[in-house]
Amino acid sequence: MQIIIDETNWDQRLDRFIRKYCKIYPEVKLGDIYSWIRKGNIKVNGKKTKEEYRVKQWDMIEFDQDDLWKKNPGALLSSKDRKIKKLGIDEIQKMIIYKDSNRIVFDKPAWVVVHPSNKHWNDLCMNDYLETYVNLKFENLPVGSQVWNVKLDWVETFKPSFGYRLDKDTSGVLIAAKNYPALQYINEIIRDRKIEKKYLAIVVWDFPKHLIIDKSLEKIYDKKFDRSHMVVDKSWLKAKTQCWNKKLINHPDLWKISLLEVKIDTGRMHQIRIHLASSGYPVLGDIIYGNPAVNRKLYKNMNINRQMLHCWKYSFADIGNNNIKEFASELPTDFKKLIELY
Repeated sequence: MQIIIDETNWDQRLDRFIRKYCKIYPEVKLGDIYSWIRKGNIKVNGKKTKEEYRVKQWDMIEFDQDDLWKKNPGALLSSKDRKIKKLGIDEIQKMIIYKDSNRIVFDKPAWVVVHPSNKHWNDLCMNDYLETYVNLKFENLPVGSQVWNVKLDWVETFKPSFGYRLDKDTSGVLIAAKNYPALQYINEIIRDRKIEKKYLAIVVWDFPKHLIIDKSLEKIYDKKFDRSHMVVDKSWLKAKTQCWNKKLINHPDLWKISLLEVKIDTGRMHQIRIHLASSGYPVLGDIIYGNPAVNRKLYKNMNINRQMLHCWKYSFADIGNNNIKEFASELPTDFKKLIELY
C-alpha cells in the first residue's frame, strides 16, 4: 500500500499519522506500530525512518498490509465488515449544531460511543455519523433518502476527526475537525487550557451553592470488570473542577437531588464523576462511582439508566482570529424529565 501525504495532513509525526490510519483496525496496537516503524516495515520515500519523523507534503508512505497483519488476522477486518443499520439524512442532520470550513459540531446523544470498539463493533458510533456525512455529502441528497453507512477506502490522507471524546453515557457538544490544521488547533487549545468547557450534571443530595474541587487523579485498570477508572491520588494528575448549584429538587422518588453547572479547568478521564463522588455528591445514574440505591430507583421509577451528565457548552477563540465561538446543546429529554416538574 502507498499513501501520498497531501496538504491536509503534512507536518505531523509519522507514528501519529499511522495511529490515525489504523483506527479502523481495532486489533492493531500502539506497540505494533512502533515495531513496524523500527523494523522498516513502514517506509517513507522508500527509506526506513524514525517514529518522530515529521511527514512532509508529497511524502510517500509505503507498507504491506498482508505482511504487517499476517500474525494478527483480526486486524484485517475493517469497519466495512461491521453489521450496522442504514442512516437517514434527517437522522444525521438533526444532530448537527454548526458547521463551517474547519469543523462540524454535533449534539451527541447518550448511549452512543465516539469510536467503534470490540465491545461495540456492530453499534453505530459518532465516527460513523461523521464519516458518512462527509463522505456521502448528505446535504446534496433528497430528504428521506437512505444510504448504507460504510467506511470508504482511504483516498485522502486526512479523515475528519473528533478533537476529544465523551463517555458513551454522556450527551452534548462534540466537535470534529474537517482538516488537519483545525484538528491541531483544537488539540492545542485543549492542551493549553484556552477552551472553556461547561457541563450540566444532576447529583445526589443537596449540593453547596459553589464548590471548587482540586484533587489529583490516577487512572487504574480493573481486571474483574475489564475497564479503567479513576481514583483520587495526591501525587498524580492535577485536576480542577468548579461547580454551581443551579436548582435543588425535592424529588418524590429520589429524595434531594441538585442540578449543577460544572466548569472543568482540566480534562482528565471521568474527572467530573470522580470529583463529585469523592466529595459526597455522586452523579445520578453513575454505575461506577454512583449511589446504587438511588440509581436503582432512577431506573425503576423513572426508566433512566444512564449517568446524568451533559456537555452543555464549549467556547474558544476561533482559529486565525480572536472571535469567540460558542456552541451549546439543548437540555436532553431525560434531564427535563427530572427537573422541569419540580
